[in-house]
Amino acid sequence: MGKRQASHAVPRKAAYVATVYSHLAAFHLPFMEDLRREGFEVHAYGSPDHRREKVRSEGFECRDISFSRSPLSWGNVKALFQMTRRLRRERYDLIHVHTPNASLITRLAAFLSGSRGVVYTAHGFHFHTGASRIAWLIYYPLERFMSRFTDALITINREDYERASDFPVRGQLIYLPGVGVDVSGLSPKANVSAEELKRELGIRNPALVVLCIAELNRNKNQQQLIHAVHRLIQREVPVALLLAGVGTEEASCIKLCQQLGLEDQVKFLGYRQDIQELMQAADVLALVSRREGLPKVLLEGLAAGKPILATDVRGSRDLVIHGDNGYVIPVDDTWAAAAALQELYLDPQLRWQMGERSAKMASRYDLKLIRSMMREVYDDLLAEDRSRERGAARFR
Repeated sequence: MGKRQASHAVPRKAAYVATVYSHLAAFHLPFMEDLRREGFEVHAYGSPDHRREKVRSEGFECRDISFSRSPLSWGNVKALFQMTRRLRRERYDLIHVHTPNASLITRLAAFLSGSRGVVYTAHGFHFHTGASRIAWLIYYPLERFMSRFTDALITINREDYERASDFPVRGQLIYLPGVGVDVSGLSPKANVSAEELKRELGIRNPALVVLCIAELNRNKNQQQLIHAVHRLIQREVPVALLLAGVGTEEASCIKLCQQLGLEDQVKFLGYRQDIQELMQAADVLALVSRREGLPKVLLEGLAAGKPILATDVRGSRDLVIHGDNGYVIPVDDTWAAAAALQELYLDPQLRWQMGERSAKMASRYDLKLIRSMMREVYDDLLAEDRSRERGAARFR
């Protein structure tokens, strides 16, 4: 964005909106900071959760809205009135919204308040190849209709871009390769002791260390990995599975490990911030989700130079080439997961080669590149708004 915007007589305003603050904290703080550096006053909107303080500590004013993750919750009706009032009062130059429920409510509020400059990043449509019939019946017509109130619809994987190509978007449809990853920050460092971390976690050599960083929930499907580890142990393949994350399925995953006798092989690490250290300690990064947009953790795995085990779902397919930088396996196929991990255990040279190919792919998703692309999106949108304002002024 040009200097002319930063020196604008009246500070420009931008709103960043998501159903919960943790989404903004995890993926969007760099982009919010870019707007602030350009002279924008940036407000964060979301439902309060454990990462609200992270957003606030970065200097962004947090404005709580009663969004619910459930589309049928009455809290969303209240959220619509709250957002409409806020948008009418603030008259934002730019409104960037994320996550399905918040995007629906905020775009409706923008329409009701007469706001423009609405950007929506779809982090993975709920309708996709393999999705349920009910997901298609509900979410496809909703997303298609709401595109009429969207000045820039950003998709982050190829499947979603193709799906939205015939949407009646008010502005433009854009493909952006994800939210970016700090490639230099995740590349292997000599001062990080992988062996020391393994000892701290009680991992004995020569175990194959498999890392999964994800919320413990049904979608992330950690049970598939646990069953795969059980199959490997039955084949006398030494393996350690590190599950970094918390969530609603943690208790059931722990119970499953107890039933299978895997208390020593599966480590529940909880919420972790030492991602670089965990990546370096791991031999393989795994993500066996049922649904994805363009998973940031796999971008981090590319940057860390790791072979990747992923399920054959939208988004993950964009990042893992089967047999090249990892393996793409069917959802819930524990035999395929075990076979891929066993092959990586038996062939250290293959692990190294796949990791090298991952590292080469990472540059396409470098955060610096994505930030530059996002600035272009904002510039184009703001330029269109100024042109529309000048046109309207001529007819007054």
